[in-house]
Amino acid sequence: MNRPAFFSASPAAEITHSFRQIEQDAMHGLPVCNDQLTTEVVGLRRFEQHWVGALITPWTLQLILLPATTEAECLRDGDYRTLEFPQGPVVFMASDNSHLGVYMACSLMSPLHDFPSQGAIRQTAQEVMELLFQPPAEKPQSEPVKVAMPGRLDIEREAKPVDQTAGSRRDFLRGRMK
Repeated sequence: MNRPAFFSASPAAEITHSFRQIEQDAMHGLPVCNDQLTTEVVGLRRFEQHWVGALITPWTLQLILLPATTEAECLRDGDYRTLEFPQGPVVFMASDNSHLGVYMACSLMSPLHDFPSQGAIRQTAQEVMELLFQPPAEKPQSEPVKVAMPGRLDIEREAKPVDQTAGSRRDFLRGRMK
């Protein structure tokens, strides 16, 4: 398969096609999936050197980033990066897809059994995209607040290269640890 190095035009159709294939093949019938949901990309837009949007699948809601220019950083499967959005920093992990190439994702929710319909999860995804691009609300200096949010974790490993000899989480889950 000839995979693009970057997407000069919106990759919404390519993302949807690739993840629908996963939905229909590898994930079909698994208990983690919500049968009321299907794959959909919501709010895809350009942000700096990337396309960013909310990706709904029957098993997860995640932010997804794909390169929009040749200046976008080339990552390897398993690498972590923190990107600064108007709302604040978000940690992404790179994954390799046979149709899309390397993309970055930040899981927001999984599983999605609490969503009764595609419309309900779509509304949530739209709200996520709106909030991502809003500046954070001002807080008084005397009242510091820390809130744990998916994708906003400070992790030490993001600046370190992935140790290929130890195996990845994916290798562990597939029983292929060395």
